[in-house]
Amino acid sequence: MQRRAFAAMLSVLAVIASILVSPRAAQAAPLELPGGKKNWVVSVGGLDDGRGSTNWVRLGYYVFDEQAGTVATNFWSWTMSANPMRVETVKADCDGTVPHCNVRTVEDFTGSPTGGFTGSYEIVSGKVVVTWTADLAGNAKNLRETWDLEAGLAGGGLARISSPTYYNNTGTTNKPDAVAPAAGEFSNYSATFGIGYGSNASLDSASRVSMSELLTDSRYNSERYRGTFVRVAQDQLGREWAGGNFTFSGNQGDNVANPWQKCADAECLGFVQHNTSCSPGIERDRARYIAQIGGGRRNTEEYWCMSLAQGADCYKMNSHPRPLLQIIDDSGKFHGWVGAEAFTHVQNQGTSPSGIWGNYYWGVFDTVSRELNSRNPDVWAGAQSVPTFKLTYGKSITTGYLAWGADNSLQFVGRNRVVSGCRFVELVATKADQTKQTYRSDPLCPAHEPGDGTKVFENAFTAGVTSVLVTYFVSEDGGASYVATRAANCLPGQVCTNADVSGFRLAYGASVAGGAITWLGDAVSFAGNNHVASGCRFVEFVATGADGSVVRASSSRYCVAGGDRAFGPQLINVAGATGVRVNYWISDNSAPYTIARSANCTRSGCVAV
Repeated sequence: MQRRAFAAMLSVLAVIASILVSPRAAQAAPLELPGGKKNWVVSVGGLDDGRGSTNWVRLGYYVFDEQAGTVATNFWSWTMSANPMRVETVKADCDGTVPHCNVRTVEDFTGSPTGGFTGSYEIVSGKVVVTWTADLAGNAKNLRETWDLEAGLAGGGLARISSPTYYNNTGTTNKPDAVAPAAGEFSNYSATFGIGYGSNASLDSASRVSMSELLTDSRYNSERYRGTFVRVAQDQLGREWAGGNFTFSGNQGDNVANPWQKCADAECLGFVQHNTSCSPGIERDRARYIAQIGGGRRNTEEYWCMSLAQGADCYKMNSHPRPLLQIIDDSGKFHGWVGAEAFTHVQNQGTSPSGIWGNYYWGVFDTVSRELNSRNPDVWAGAQSVPTFKLTYGKSITTGYLAWGADNSLQFVGRNRVVSGCRFVELVATKADQTKQTYRSDPLCPAHEPGDGTKVFENAFTAGVTSVLVTYFVSEDGGASYVATRAANCLPGQVCTNADVSGFRLAYGASVAGGAITWLGDAVSFAGNNHVASGCRFVEFVATGADGSVVRASSSRYCVAGGDRAFGPQLINVAGATGVRVNYWISDNSAPYTIARSANCTRSGCVAV
């Protein structure tokens, strides 16, 4: 009887225990794998044009465990401040005209991964939320990433994760630029952009497709691998195409009669790409290489302009090195790469960093097959050319794109990042009939406004635009008086050319006329602001040409005490302009106008007289 009672009590306790532990048991139930895929190749970067030397990239593997609800990563990582150097790998002893050079990659990529994290994951409303809780040394972390998820790619053999920032801009849409993300948009730490692909194929070298297969297998060698590259270069964040207009077989694109060549003694490919964007010099050819290195899914890419070698066999300095990891689907089929670029500017035949922070190129990208339906950067419909501009003043910077349509209409988008004072951007479009359209961004004064000191602007000009003058106006006194400090002249189908700007400031009592003269070949443009404290004021410009001819123009008269009136931009056509005299005319109490202040301006600046 006692035994039966004891057994019954144990049975009750077991039921109670099962009830008490049921939440844990439910929590331990298998999670869904992201897109049904366990093994991922992933590229992540902390990229922002305001970071300077703190930009970083990493490339590695994510492995999800649905039973435990955990995720682990091993990766190679590089930071701009560490100046990672290029290292030689295999020798590209290819046929044809391909230079016989060692293919270089970024240091450490030839060895074991240099870092890693462990953590947990969950799938919430179609997004993959990863929380890294420790590094490989067991140090506690709290690093969160929120990824967009696309399942069912390549016939169900692959899935993709991308940061919410990777294809979409912050603050503007459907434009080919990339804007610095808002804090927390992708991560709760410094990661700003990322892209990855997952399958259930192994991550070891047994799954890797050889260079020989890429060259000879019809599944791969007639494919154009294209994708998206988010990068920061010369203080400008941007989004570009990745890949090229070529195939490994040479059957398509720009290498029909000039296909890639197999290396004789290593798994690598070489290609001489003709008529590239390399600057004119000895030649405009570009040497390109892709090589198999190390274990796992590793490849590496390198390219450089052959004219830079200056007649030498190989270029030893500033090539573009790009570590890669292959994208392999469930069936073992190759679909391209995810990669990273970590470009350190070097000198002395590549032996030491130059310290020139402006000359760098850091980014993350994918280059993929058509089956993956790559969401490439949006390009404005009908755009014939998309020149870019970049104007800096101290640590403030404005950058942007101008897209000319077939009818010479124009769409533009840009960013104004202000560190101190107040800044605005002005675009003046000139048509063939010399009529003009003007756009001014809102002034940005970060000391007086919420936010991170960045504003996006975008607008459009109607058809017939033949040129655009972009001018950066700055004020250090809260916006009372702006002076143009930098300018760029932009033409369709050409790069924007920065123009000389001479700033002037003429004060009479509390009245101030400030602005700038922009030198544009056989013309000068003037613009500025007239702040009138009392009486009436206007500004006159007297331009002198190389032949001694004189052309005059002026702002309108302004008689509102305590008011401001912007003037210009107005163009003065004068052949070979050598100088401009700026006169500040005043009239008080109905007295005749007289010149109160003057300045003589040349391309090197203005001097009060």
